[in-house]
Amino acid sequence: MESDYTDTSPVVRTTHGQVRGALLTTLYDEPYYSFDGIPYAQPPLGELRFREPQDVKPWQGIRDCTEPKDKCFQLGSITQEIEGCEDCLYLNISAKTLSSEKPLPVMVYVHGGVFRTGDPTRRSLGPDYLMREQVIYISIGYRLGVFGFLSFADPALNIPGNAGLKDVVLALKWIKANVGSFNGDANNITLFGHSSGSRMVHLMTMSPQAEGLFNKAILMAGQQHEIYNEPDVEYRLAKHLGYKGEKNDIDVFNFINAADPGLLARSDYRSLYERLHSSSLPLFMPRVEYYATPTAVLLAEPRALQSSAWGNRLPLMLGSTSNEGLTFALFYVKKDPEVLSLCRDHPEFMLPDTIRHGCTPDMARHLGQMLVKKFCGVHNTYLTKWHYQSIADLFTQNMLHYEHRLLKTRLKYSQADNYLYRFNFDSPDFNFYRVRYLGKDSRGVLHADELGYIFKLPATFKLEKSRPEYTAICRFVSMLTEFARSSNPNGPLTKSLVDWQPVTKEEPTMCLNINEELKFIEHPEYWRLKFYEQLYLSAGVEHIE
Repeated sequence: MESDYTDTSPVVRTTHGQVRGALLTTLYDEPYYSFDGIPYAQPPLGELRFREPQDVKPWQGIRDCTEPKDKCFQLGSITQEIEGCEDCLYLNISAKTLSSEKPLPVMVYVHGGVFRTGDPTRRSLGPDYLMREQVIYISIGYRLGVFGFLSFADPALNIPGNAGLKDVVLALKWIKANVGSFNGDANNITLFGHSSGSRMVHLMTMSPQAEGLFNKAILMAGQQHEIYNEPDVEYRLAKHLGYKGEKNDIDVFNFINAADPGLLARSDYRSLYERLHSSSLPLFMPRVEYYATPTAVLLAEPRALQSSAWGNRLPLMLGSTSNEGLTFALFYVKKDPEVLSLCRDHPEFMLPDTIRHGCTPDMARHLGQMLVKKFCGVHNTYLTKWHYQSIADLFTQNMLHYEHRLLKTRLKYSQADNYLYRFNFDSPDFNFYRVRYLGKDSRGVLHADELGYIFKLPATFKLEKSRPEYTAICRFVSMLTEFARSSNPNGPLTKSLVDWQPVTKEEPTMCLNINEELKFIEHPEYWRLKFYEQLYLSAGVEHIE
């Protein structure tokens, strides 16, 4: 029996209590059911702050889940103001229908934001386009920055790291146990994410804790082959905030725990040189945990886990935009002239992390010079702002090479299909990240520009259905949801237009190019990736485990 949408405030029973949702309509007036702010863990406050999440306690009566909760505590990426709340371990469920002949495929999203920002709610990531399709969409709130990734080696503190990742694992367990009550198929769950969220999904495919909690994965513009944590981050942060004591885990923790949470979210003690040396990654991010616990998510380097990862059994879709590196070039060249000056002196800052951290400083410098010469045509000491586009191409290629490494590994070890896409829709006014960062007169498809074709963003406006952007949204969402449904993205809307095949070992690698038209093509950047294999060989870094 298909839903007739007569129930405007449905009540669903979960393992921990009843929740009341709401009947909403999308930007294009299509109905769907929404349940916002369902708790999946106890609030991570008091003794639970910084520690692994604990099961939510059952509640009496019917819990109102008609409005989104606050996002997790963070320094807002746009406002640069403190936003959100530490009590943030909630799920948001959007169901196209609560009753149908067969339960619906489930799509669970892990938002990006460099592990330190982001909002999973419909205020920032509206499910409007996904609700065109017969799916259940769920987004997860998880702890960010220091609150999600603080870690100490002393077992007495019970903070080995990765609380934010453990949040996602507990959320997946709750979803597995409860999604059937929302008309979802608990045996057909797709985990997907973007940027740092995609990195977290990649880690989940390698973590025994997540085994069996989802059935396929979509990685959008993010992989996590290696993890580089700076030493003594907690001690240095405490010192930066005024700690005068010794480097003792318990004393450092007590100081940090008592500090102003706004200062904790805002503080970065590193100089510009140190930030560039760490690839502008955040202070607090996933780590190889200090010691084993029953809930440990990561006990070895990801690339050492890839060959035997449980996720090798899962179908995978992955891809990125055609100009990923424009975003990084913007910050390296246009935002701060001092960054470009440091890159002239330290060409190793332009290398992929794996190479830079995997060889001697002298070799890294030499290889950085080779990379700059290859893309910019000059010695690094002659780099100027006029090399902006070449630097953008270099960073795009860095990103593509991480993607390429994962595909090579998957082709070697996985027992399931891998579908590669390249998002290349260069809209004059609908690529919201480019418009925000580079202005309305710019062109290109930046990191995160594809999100406006999956979600209703704060900047989204209602498109005329005759516009090619609207067609692109319908096709992209159709392929994502068809992959979630059947593990094959070729569904009724697109299979007459293009035959998107899984990646094979044949060269060059083929991908689906998503533009005004859909075309299955040789990846345009494929042959340039060969240069990176030479860099790996020169660095003495094993290219594929």
